[in-house]
Amino acid sequence: MRTMIKILERTRIRRIKIFSCIMFLSAFFMVSCTTISTFELDSNWRSREVVVDGNNNEWLGAMLYFEGEYISVGIRNDESFFYMCMIAEEPIIRAQVMRQGFTVWFDPDGGDEKTFGIKFPIGMQAIGTPEKMIPRRERESEPDPEEMQRAFRRLLAELEILGPGKDEQARLKVEEAKGIDIVLNISGEMLVYELKVPLLHNEQHPYAVGAEVGNLIGVGLEIPKLDMSAIRDRMGGRRPGGTGMPGGGRIGGMGMRGARGLWMPRGIKLWMAIQLAAGQSQ
Repeated sequence: MRTMIKILERTRIRRIKIFSCIMFLSAFFMVSCTTISTFELDSNWRSREVVVDGNNNEWLGAMLYFEGEYISVGIRNDESFFYMCMIAEEPIIRAQVMRQGFTVWFDPDGGDEKTFGIKFPIGMQAIGTPEKMIPRRERESEPDPEEMQRAFRRLLAELEILGPGKDEQARLKVEEAKGIDIVLNISGEMLVYELKVPLLHNEQHPYAVGAEVGNLIGVGLEIPKLDMSAIRDRMGGRRPGGTGMPGGGRIGGMGMRGARGLWMPRGIKLWMAIQLAAGQSQ
């Protein structure tokens, strides 16, 4: 009998230790998820023309996949411009970009200060989501494709310039942002974002990174977390279904779960310390 009691007691102690380890690891994981990721990268010198058209052909073989963020990023520069391509194939990330917007931040001193930012797209919430673009389960009829295309074009017609002052913010037509070329394209399962921005300010380029070739700059990518409370309020407390987007992007029949098992996305806050290339030799 005493032997049995000792065995049960040892089993109970083991269970307590295992449970404590699980709770510690869970807490560590939760803290890790809120930490801003930072990476050090070298920019590649632009050896051929980069056409900012939402096509990733010029970036094949030059993209780095950030596994924890579910996006791929490519960086280049020449003597006058900084070029970036971001690709997202996860439905949940594409939905976040379109709903919440996507901001690229620049710190010309190589840190993570939000000195100058470009927000594009500005997000459906910023332009007012048309009623017929609400998720399917909230409606009695299918969305009007023409209305969706109009809303999509409107969403990609404007950008926001953030900074350099703390509260400075200006919304412009994309064609009015002198020196900045920016495009977002969704084709099938792929979202392709391309950006070309001047390195130095001048009369022709009032919006620029503020750095010279060979400098170390900080570049931040920010996608806000989906506002699930607003979605639930709109749906009357029901779980969201598919979120339709032109080009076939959607969150499918697994609630908010993406192809790789994502659940309730936390958004993306990624900073990169980028060494700008100084010339073709690099």
